[in-house]
Amino acid sequence: MRKFLAVAILAGSTLAMAGKYGSAGCGIGALAFGDQKGPIQIVAATVNNILIPQTSAITSGTSNCTEDGVTMVNREREIFAEANFNSLKEEMSQGAGENVAVLASLYGCQGSSVNTFSSAIQSHYTDVGHTATSAQMLEAIDGVVRSDASLTTTCSAE
Repeated sequence: MRKFLAVAILAGSTLAMAGKYGSAGCGIGALAFGDQKGPIQIVAATVNNILIPQTSAITSGTSNCTEDGVTMVNREREIFAEANFNSLKEEMSQGAGENVAVLASLYGCQGSSVNTFSSAIQSHYTDVGHTATSAQMLEAIDGVVRSDASLTTTCSAE
């Protein structure tokens, strides 16, 4: 039982990253107990994962699990980058590829801004492609998107 509770708390704090809730993460438990400190978060985590599964709340954006959809978009980027990390690094070095195009769309880039995104990532490959983890890679890409004048108007690092 202790393992289940520890996993529930860890899953809640890892999967749901925005909102006004405690370490148990978003969900029904967060609506009931908020961000109260202490052991009550174990109860909140249990409620989050038993009554209405937290993953359902995150996916549907209910029960305090999103903040204007930003959490879901960021999480999609994280999942995609982690699953395609090596392919992305290779395609970024080339400045094109299916995975880079999908990543560009996850940054909100459309039309010609996808090519601008790909070119910008390629020209900053030393910063972006030589990262050890997908999280570091996304952080570097966020920096590229924020610092490129044309990308800040057509894409979003938020």
